[in-house]
Amino acid sequence: MKKIVLAAAFLAASVAAGAQNMYDAINFSQNHYFGTARSMAMGNAVTAVGGDLGSIGINPAGSAVAGYGQFAITPGLTISSVSSAYSPEGENAYGLPNKLTNTRMNLPNVGFTMNYRTGRRSGVKTVTFGIVSSQTNNYNFASDGFGSNAQTSKIAEFADAASRANNGNGYPESLLANSNSFTNSDIPWDILTAYQGGMYGPYGWDGLYAGVTETISDNGDYHFVPGALSQTSSLTKRGSKNDLILNLGLNVSDKLYLGFNVGLPSARYRYRETFTEAAVNPDLFPLVYEDGDKLYTTYFLRGAYNYQYNAEVDGIYAKIGVILRPTDGLRIGATFQTPTAMTISESWQYYASTTFDDPYYDDKENSPLGEYSYSLRSPYRASFGLAYTFAKKGLVSVDYELADYSVMRFSQLHRDQMYNEDFACQNWTNKYFSGLAHNVRAGVEYRLTPEFSLRAGYTLSTSPERYWTDSDGKTITADDFSADFDTYYNRVKSLVTPHYYGDRTHSFAAGIGYSSPGSFFMDAAVRLTKYPAATFAPYYDYDSYDRNGNVLNVRAPRLLNERNLWNASVTFGWRF
Repeated sequence: MKKIVLAAAFLAASVAAGAQNMYDAINFSQNHYFGTARSMAMGNAVTAVGGDLGSIGINPAGSAVAGYGQFAITPGLTISSVSSAYSPEGENAYGLPNKLTNTRMNLPNVGFTMNYRTGRRSGVKTVTFGIVSSQTNNYNFASDGFGSNAQTSKIAEFADAASRANNGNGYPESLLANSNSFTNSDIPWDILTAYQGGMYGPYGWDGLYAGVTETISDNGDYHFVPGALSQTSSLTKRGSKNDLILNLGLNVSDKLYLGFNVGLPSARYRYRETFTEAAVNPDLFPLVYEDGDKLYTTYFLRGAYNYQYNAEVDGIYAKIGVILRPTDGLRIGATFQTPTAMTISESWQYYASTTFDDPYYDDKENSPLGEYSYSLRSPYRASFGLAYTFAKKGLVSVDYELADYSVMRFSQLHRDQMYNEDFACQNWTNKYFSGLAHNVRAGVEYRLTPEFSLRAGYTLSTSPERYWTDSDGKTITADDFSADFDTYYNRVKSLVTPHYYGDRTHSFAAGIGYSSPGSFFMDAAVRLTKYPAATFAPYYDYDSYDRNGNVLNVRAPRLLNERNLWNASVTFGWRF
């Protein structure tokens, strides 16, 4: 079953639309490990391997495996490639895909460890201290989809939303026109910005609106899109999530390795959504304006809508790990990470503009800058790993990691309780519509010579997102549940059976390593990550009409985005 995400539209469900929904909670909580070039090349299947700075963030005991201190830095490159197919009628008429590529530099890993020998022949033989910065997610994404649409319009959807609000009575025009309504009314900011940017206006009685991309019927009973619109939907995401790790490792008798991390994750996330629609033939889009006793006609040319969202994320967690070496070749690893206590500070803003053949009627508007901060508890994680080394010829390793996203909880800052009524809808949605995510990793390293090694790895990740069937046998998504939360909260309806969407993310990696007879070593890796296809809706479905007043049986446009992310990195390191 394919998910449909109405990104900013869903965010705009509140008056001052920040994030605070399940999708963003998952986004900020997910880990897609990078590490050093060595760990990346092995698919980050290093829970039972250790000895490398890239392994410390995955298993704290990894620092204790190496009998030396080390410093390493790993510069990298990410290349996002997104193919976007546009359909003007729901998911039934996708056109040819348009590919957009975006390149960014990054620093996947940098850090050092210091190793102290206790002088004992058994017990705690060495103590290791380390500080490592390791990237755990990269948000690099850019897509651009476009097509022609003669049946629905985002501008018309704004007008429809304003007309249907207030229990079907519509918003009063006096509130829509008032700039103070951004802070003194319950009208969503996107709808206010669209009105004040000239995208729609009143007709008939107060509370009834039509978009500037529509024509009103002669009897005033309905309005419709009179001609083709060239529509373009663009999305960009920027930023990354990095964990600053403070590590302690203990080597016990060269058989048992223990590790402890205090992790300080931080993320910087930038989201931009732009939608434009332009009249293919402006003569089909006349607009009549009244100025005193006179009527003036102009023609719609173009409308543009933009939503910007920024988030700064900081947090803290603890992690414990162990690696057991029952025989010389076999290693067994396990870890447990506590939920992360996050603080999220976000800001957002809307922009709308309209352009006509007579510039006198052009209009544009920026909403105020919205700001809000809150807390988020992210999932706990547990991982298990097996590795086997073949003398000095190489090793194979397999990992399994589990994370429970249903425990995610939003809360107000500076409050002691983990659950509070201000986020009741969001937290119930988290509980029921996100669940377990599984991560399976496998890696192999083969030593060609004492100096050179070849590596390869694979990672499979599942999505925690779920949907349900309810007591009536209907499919209920997270958006459906949030929109009708009171009905479920008051037990009028009930959720019966959960289902996972079954989305899979696949990563394929390969690399080479060089270790000098002295202290210097260098590794290189390349990785391809293939994400599941995602369907994006730039605006909501609404009842639209043809020029004869018949209701059109069509849905709003959809974009089908297929994303591949290439990562390349080189590690330069020194042992001491």
